[in-house]
Amino acid sequence: MKIALVVNDNFTMWQFFRGLIEALVKRGFAVYLITPSGEYTERLEALGARHIAVPMSRFINPVNDLLTLWRLYKIFRRGAFDIVHNIQIKPTVFGAIAARMAGAPRVAGSTAGLGYPFFIENPGLFHRSLAWLILHLMRLGSRLSDKIWFQNGDDLDFFVTRGVVPSAKAVLIRSNGVNVEEYSAQAVDQSKVVSLRGELDLNDSDPIVTMVVARLIWSKGVKEFLEAAAIMKSRRPDVQFLLIGARDDGHPDSVPESYLRDKTNGKCRVITTFRTDIREILWMSDIVVLPSYFREGIPRVLIEALSLSKPIVTTDNPGCREVVDRGENGFLVPVRNSKALADGIARLIEDDVLRRRFGQHSRRKAEAEFDERIVVHTILTQLYELRSY
Repeated sequence: MKIALVVNDNFTMWQFFRGLIEALVKRGFAVYLITPSGEYTERLEALGARHIAVPMSRFINPVNDLLTLWRLYKIFRRGAFDIVHNIQIKPTVFGAIAARMAGAPRVAGSTAGLGYPFFIENPGLFHRSLAWLILHLMRLGSRLSDKIWFQNGDDLDFFVTRGVVPSAKAVLIRSNGVNVEEYSAQAVDQSKVVSLRGELDLNDSDPIVTMVVARLIWSKGVKEFLEAAAIMKSRRPDVQFLLIGARDDGHPDSVPESYLRDKTNGKCRVITTFRTDIREILWMSDIVVLPSYFREGIPRVLIEALSLSKPIVTTDNPGCREVVDRGENGFLVPVRNSKALADGIARLIEDDVLRRRFGQHSRRKAEAEFDERIVVHTILTQLYELRSY
């Protein structure tokens, strides 16, 4: 059986779907990965899949999108795939059109969060128009797809109640999952932890509060995290804050470098270089924080933190709230509320026993709900509607 996975970003395929790819290859499927070319192509092919490079734009561009549609159609027609799985909103639309034109017998779509136009306060005409266009494109994509995968119930309800996706086609699979063995105490490279403490000049005895994001954009809660760090400075000057994320200067919500530079000090560090040691960074952290008001699917960094037995402070926001059992493994705080964020951090900083208990519950939650083996089984049986593998 031939399966094509389509994503409009080379890194995203590697970072979020590696577990699915490995599981499909292991089960004997012929797996084809369709993304733009990029630095992760060789790693993806090393998993046992074949990569097909197709240029795709992140943002809506009619000319480029029509070219992408034509290229995908030719690939699908030539490849005669049994299943085409389109991931993210644009591939779910244009990939579904191309797959049906090419006669693919089964087409699945995925969306992880609603994205930028859906959380702006008092949006102008442009963003209202963009949100309208996205909903209408998704309606078309869902009509041409057999199933659409949502990562949280809020997004599923949003699309179903508006008639964008029929309820019979909507599938809830919470997150892409995490490899709970890879993200475990036993797998952590302790030599890297020691090196990190030296590199970042972190005191071994002082608590560490960490926020990790893929992109440094305002809607991930960058301002709230840095303001909470400033509030905590007067309460507990020993607490060390780490903000780690890549800059995204092409994004309309990008945080200016000047703002980040002004907020950096001895107890609050902002790291904008790409890191490959996130597991060790999370492991040495006492608390993991994500004050996002972005319409997340389910933030991967939070389920990685769960798997590493970390207490969580995040927002009562779609996607984020999925990882927290209130008062059991973390706290949910209102969005855009720096003081509430600081209060949640302070409660955990002041109580070592509570932190340990929360961390233990986090690990159990990761194993029971977010183990990628569970997620892969659900994808095969509910999204692809194959017999159990």
